[in-house]
Amino acid sequence: MAKLSCFKGIFIFFNLLFAVVGVLIIGLGLIGHLAYHEQISEFENQSAVFTIIYLVGGVTVMVSLLGAYGAHKDKKVPLIIFLTVCLVVFLGLLRLAVPSAIYRPEVNQALEARFRSMLPLNRASPDHQLLAENFQESFKCCGMFSYSDWGQKIPDSCLCQFQQDEIRGDCQSVQYDSLIFSAYGLQKRIYKQTCFPIIMYYLTKMMDISLGVLFGFSALALLGAVMSAVLLCQLRRSIVQVPMVFSVSSPDKFNIYSKPPKYSELYNEPDH
Repeated sequence: MAKLSCFKGIFIFFNLLFAVVGVLIIGLGLIGHLAYHEQISEFENQSAVFTIIYLVGGVTVMVSLLGAYGAHKDKKVPLIIFLTVCLVVFLGLLRLAVPSAIYRPEVNQALEARFRSMLPLNRASPDHQLLAENFQESFKCCGMFSYSDWGQKIPDSCLCQFQQDEIRGDCQSVQYDSLIFSAYGLQKRIYKQTCFPIIMYYLTKMMDISLGVLFGFSALALLGAVMSAVLLCQLRRSIVQVPMVFSVSSPDKFNIYSKPPKYSELYNEPDH
């Protein structure tokens, strides 16, 4: 019983910890939703992403509390449900993680093709132009693959704003699109770094983290399934009782006419 109580305590702590993780996932989703709800992009369905985050967090909290309740109250049904959900989550996460790791190069190529479809930026939709300018201001870059992506209308977000950028050699000179300024040989300083390599760097990091999270959660789901299965086995053994054996005496023992046993007289022999 001591081993069972210790294992139950570990299992309950395991589930409560995951309930806290689920609450944190929901909280991070809310923070991200509030921070980026104004950004619009055709190639990124943010509402679907946040819906998935809320769903994952909510399911994590409910399943964890269900497992903790089943272990605390020694209820088989909640533990069986917990075991089933853990196995389904384990298989589902593997179904997502393994193909994502295998087809990752194709994903990178698809992203590059999607960004190239936005070119030229001076003819892109207002949403794409706004997104590109936000990237340029944040990452200190100009254009997706070249500053010529903007044609002759290079926006102010490409301009070098700080003296430190000039000192580090992050800027280059280009001709003004205006004929008046070009006639006098005037040039403007823009960032030489393009935006797509920086975007791909951060996307690659995000994919690495996502794969790590998927494989990590799949391993933890498998661990939860194993722990719940062991706990169910221990609960089953603790419920099984040793059968009581009743013996019935022979009828002769209860017969009032049965003869009493013979007695022998005890005496001490005299000393010689």
